[in-house]
Amino acid sequence: MTRSIYPVLARQTTLPFYLAGIGISDPEYHAVRENGLTSHQFLFTEKGKGLLKIGGETYAQQRGSAFYLAPKTAHEYYPSDDEWCTRWLVFRGKYADQLMLEMGFSSFNKTNELDIPRSINMFNRLYSCAENPINQGENASALLYEIIMAMRTAMLSGDKSTTDLGDITSHAIMYIEQNYAEDIQVEQLAQLSGVSVQHFCRVFKMRTSMRPLEYIANRRIAAAKSLLINTSLEIAEIGRQVGYPDRNYFSIVFRRIEGISPRDYRRAKGNAML
Repeated sequence: MTRSIYPVLARQTTLPFYLAGIGISDPEYHAVRENGLTSHQFLFTEKGKGLLKIGGETYAQQRGSAFYLAPKTAHEYYPSDDEWCTRWLVFRGKYADQLMLEMGFSSFNKTNELDIPRSINMFNRLYSCAENPINQGENASALLYEIIMAMRTAMLSGDKSTTDLGDITSHAIMYIEQNYAEDIQVEQLAQLSGVSVQHFCRVFKMRTSMRPLEYIANRRIAAAKSLLINTSLEIAEIGRQVGYPDRNYFSIVFRRIEGISPRDYRRAKGNAML
């Protein structure tokens, strides 16, 4: 049985990650994409066997195999038996290209050691969310991020003993995504993750290349940039909405991260509203 969902895209296009499509291909078909896709893609094998061709190499796909493809990455895949069943999702995001690179993904990553039961569970939760229009957007984005982090651990972690550390980070980042405008303390995130502050900070830096407070600041400024471009809100109000009640401090943080003031950023993007 083959089924898929392509959510109607609206406000979620401003999110760092948003779901563009999700589905089950049973059986999987022969796909040839000389110019790749316009979206980021994850695909994993639930059963059966297939072959993936990319960059002049051929990779066998079987239960436990999964791969990631960045946009515009030429590829071809096809079944090598009649039982090849895959689950896949495609996603985009306002800063998805940059964030995926910063998390260590290249144009192509793979693994043959995916935890299939856990992956199916995460996939089913996201699929159910996509089926319900009320839950699309932020909720789907949070679930999508959980899958991205799980795939990152499976594909990029050389030490399989650290698998659970990705879970620690994903829970914290999902919390930040939903509450970045609030006064978030590192102690809160560590408590949420069930580990000590010292251990949490070490793992968070290892997984994101940023300290927790640095990540929160970058997330706030990403939201502020969207508001500066797409709204006529005053700069002070934008600062308040993303978690900086003090306009001067908001400007200092914005300049430190972007190298330009909020006012100049708005003008550079063609919007001189104050």
